[in-house]
Amino acid sequence: MRDWSSRPFEERNLFNPAFCAVVLAAAIREYERIAGQPMPYSLTLLVLPMCLHQASRDEILAKKRLSVLRVFALRPDLLVNFAERARALVQYATEAFALLASKDCIRVDDAGCISLVPRRVSPQPLGTDDAERCRTAAVVLGRDFAQINDRVTIYASLSIRP
Repeated sequence: MRDWSSRPFEERNLFNPAFCAVVLAAAIREYERIAGQPMPYSLTLLVLPMCLHQASRDEILAKKRLSVLRVFALRPDLLVNFAERARALVQYATEAFALLASKDCIRVDDAGCISLVPRRVSPQPLGTDDAERCRTAAVVLGRDFAQINDRVTIYASLSIRP
């Protein structure tokens, strides 16, 4: 892991652990609300590559009433390099989870599922429209992942292996 201060300015802004933590927390919160259980860690790793990628985010938000898997089935071009993008963002998700854990915002159970500690991550609107769109897309993902409730189906539909 590279030292934070040696990273390019753009990387420090876009992949800021606090911002990534808020996006991940939005997905986890909605997943828990719908499923009534913590979100599997393996599904959390799909949130940033879908929400931070503008074309994917725009498509998810434009078709909120469709399942996210249906959205990607209709737009297979969004899956080009998705696995590589997901792998590249694991580091930033890990940093966001480290921040959330250090602030007592999450709990990890014995099965590796992640739950939010109530009232520890603010649902207040973010500073920019783009940032808020990232969080809104994460809410849609949390909802859809909870409704599908099968990690294997989700990963297979996205043509990636955990």
